[in-house]
Amino acid sequence: MSAVEKLRRIEPGQMLSADDLFDAVCAAGVDLASYEREAETALEIAIRLLEARRAGQLPEGGDGVVEYLAEECGLYPYVELANFSLLSQALIEAHAIDVPGKMYLHSKQMQTLLWLLNGDNVILSAPTSFGKSALVDAFIEKKRPHTIVMVLPTIALIDETRRRVTKTFKNLYRVISDTLEVHDQQTPTIFVLTQERLLNRRLDCSIDFLFVDEFYKLDPDRDDGRYQTLNLALYKYLPVSRQCFMAGPHIRQIDLGVKYTGNFRFIRTDYKTVTVNVIDRSASVEKFDVFLKDLKGVGGESSLVFTSAPKSAQELLLSIMNADVSLDTSIGAEVERWVNNNYHSGWTAAKGLSHGLAVHHGKLPRSLAQLFVQLFDRREIKILICTSTLIEGVNTSAANVFIYDKKIARSDFDFFSFANIRGRVGRMMRHFVGNAYLYHEAPEEIETDVAVPVFSDPNGTSDFLVMNIEPRELSDGGLERVEKIQRESGLPAEIIREHGAIGVDLLKRVRDSIKGTLKYSPGDLIWTQYPSKDQRVAIAELGLMVAHSKREATGLHTPKQVGWAWSMLSQYQSLPDFLEWFVSTFSPHDLSDGVDRAFQFLQACEFSFPRTLVAVESIVNHVSTSGLAKYGHYIAELEQWFRPAWMKQLDESGIPLPLVEKLKPHLRQPQSKAEALSQIHSLDLNSISAIGTVDRFILKLALR
Repeated sequence: MSAVEKLRRIEPGQMLSADDLFDAVCAAGVDLASYEREAETALEIAIRLLEARRAGQLPEGGDGVVEYLAEECGLYPYVELANFSLLSQALIEAHAIDVPGKMYLHSKQMQTLLWLLNGDNVILSAPTSFGKSALVDAFIEKKRPHTIVMVLPTIALIDETRRRVTKTFKNLYRVISDTLEVHDQQTPTIFVLTQERLLNRRLDCSIDFLFVDEFYKLDPDRDDGRYQTLNLALYKYLPVSRQCFMAGPHIRQIDLGVKYTGNFRFIRTDYKTVTVNVIDRSASVEKFDVFLKDLKGVGGESSLVFTSAPKSAQELLLSIMNADVSLDTSIGAEVERWVNNNYHSGWTAAKGLSHGLAVHHGKLPRSLAQLFVQLFDRREIKILICTSTLIEGVNTSAANVFIYDKKIARSDFDFFSFANIRGRVGRMMRHFVGNAYLYHEAPEEIETDVAVPVFSDPNGTSDFLVMNIEPRELSDGGLERVEKIQRESGLPAEIIREHGAIGVDLLKRVRDSIKGTLKYSPGDLIWTQYPSKDQRVAIAELGLMVAHSKREATGLHTPKQVGWAWSMLSQYQSLPDFLEWFVSTFSPHDLSDGVDRAFQFLQACEFSFPRTLVAVESIVNHVSTSGLAKYGHYIAELEQWFRPAWMKQLDESGIPLPLVEKLKPHLRQPQSKAEALSQIHSLDLNSISAIGTVDRFILKLALR
């Protein structure tokens, strides 16, 4: 048995002998001699020995040996400076940064940082635990670029990043994460945005530093319809950015086309700061029984459980509770009562909190999902049952990951997604060694290439993208294709460029439906400000046509239902009251499912419906000869759930809307999120009878 294999099999409480330690360090030395600090075996040995040191499993006198091996592997965050010679101390100190607060980068982080500080454009493919956030912060601290744009894949990740950079650079930068806040070009600013928000902001300033996270989402083969908007955002803003940094995991190579490939330094590294024990249970017949035994076996350690969909996550939670799994939590029971009181008492999303368990999926309100993640990070929740929305969207980690399902929605996940899920085990400075439990066979290991079609294949990319590419950058064939798209769609180029992400064929169907309505009932589509009942039904039909075609969840499925729910949402001033109406009206026999459907509907009001209605307005005004449609005011109201914009922005920032509604009477009509936060800071919360212990706890988390 090899030295590394012995370390993999060490049991809790088992001591390593001096011979075991000697063999392990020798094996690491041989690997380092061949591969230097990219030595995979040496890194694993060093990390496993660090874990053994933490667990008190080293022989007497072994601590110093492990320290020196960690230093030799470049794992500087893990070593004690005082244990080394002055020369080694000088080398380690060269990897220190202040962001603020002193910390050490590992050797590969520092190498990448030096390339960035030298002005290079960098594409980094590195494991999840590499520490790219610390790398970005270190660059900002050292270089101090004036205007920074961070493009992140999810709103959940936006909020997490906004919190981090606000805390780190609050005295140096203004941080903007929405489309409404006004930008003063004289003020150093960090924009933290999704690609859609970046496109909607239409920045007209030069960008000093452009950071694109999870850049693999540029590739159309990832089966993510948002690849088009990410490609377009990069196409528009890369040319006006002085420097660009893109990061993501498990990528073999990227094709940016001839124009940009030579301007980027591509760094592909497997440098790991944690290691994983993969425990294969795929041969088990009784999957749940084996899973339950494994789950109980890790005790109170933090654990993520991956499931395929929100429904399966909720069902698994109930099964775990029925098996009498309960873990200590000091505030979980109070949070469970708070969710029941502030959302809906029949909603199963709160169940489990009093036992240290919770779910995390896309149907949850964002502020509540953020709260559950923060409770998990604070170890108030020990087991978080999640879907891919957590795996791809939030930087959290655990000592254990249980990969219970092998699907994302209805499709088997590929090796890339599997590696992402597995990569949630361990995190630098938190867990040296993690455990990944598999209950299905792992997908075949493959290396992933990323194509960026807007650059690598501009003439052959999607209709939407080819319409947005400058004519001078297209071949004769590409120009002919542009003319053909316009001719066959019957729509002007401006509408296709602006709204073609919906799908040009789908836009044609919307246009044909609009023509029919304008012919027989033009008043249903030609209106301004607020629609009547019939007008709401007419636009809801078009909104559902697009959403159903794109398989987007809307919670309700007939135009009359949607139009009615829009009207009631505008009338109810309390979110719990609206939820009660929605559930009793549309799902009286399954209360929890009704709340889930209500939040699907509300999420569609934020994005899917407004996106379609903006396109409908443009097409109506192009086709109509009898009047002008102006939906802008209603669309803006719909996006904000017919509430002031600052209230929805606070919800996105981690203060749940029901809590914001309780605070509103005590505020002096704020006109922005910043004003609202300032006023909340000055409130004496103890004097407000409606504000309880959990309310204050949530506010403390959100405002810190």
